[in-house]
Amino acid sequence: MSQLKVNSIIPVAGVPTGGGGGIIQVKQSVKTDTASTTSEKPSFADTGLSVSITPTSTSSKILIYANLSFSAGDGQNIAWRLVRGSTDLYMGDADGNRTRASGSVRVVSGQDADHQNCTSIFLDSPATTSATTYKVTWCRTYPSSTIYMNKSSEDNNDDDRTRPPSSILVMEVSA
Repeated sequence: MSQLKVNSIIPVAGVPTGGGGGIIQVKQSVKTDTASTTSEKPSFADTGLSVSITPTSTSSKILIYANLSFSAGDGQNIAWRLVRGSTDLYMGDADGNRTRASGSVRVVSGQDADHQNCTSIFLDSPATTSATTYKVTWCRTYPSSTIYMNKSSEDNNDDDRTRPPSSILVMEVSA
């Protein structure tokens, strides 16, 4: 029996100028249960969605892809952040009282039974070969109602209510 072991996979067309761009490893975490919070800006709560990866080189980059399912009552804003360890990543500039976030969504009046499918993608440079945890935190930016992950805010037991998952995927990319 033969085995093939490699440290990276190089695209057929070769690596980009500079020699990087190959995918070294991929890790994913999927959250299938529900979560809710009344955490309010500027305090972001943990969603329970996280994934750990141990880079093979300090020069590697980590591509983060978060696919999130949120819901809330009418008119509620939901903000989320991508986080490495305890460091917030990929946020807009500070400007007055505005909440800095990786992304946000507003639930339009009359759509409180709907899920908002949200994504964030970011290429991080952690500069480490230690185990590194990436996670998603969230909060409401308007103090009116609870916000939810993976379930409708109007969660009666009808067949038109859904329970989608959320996920976070990280890929180590060679430099």
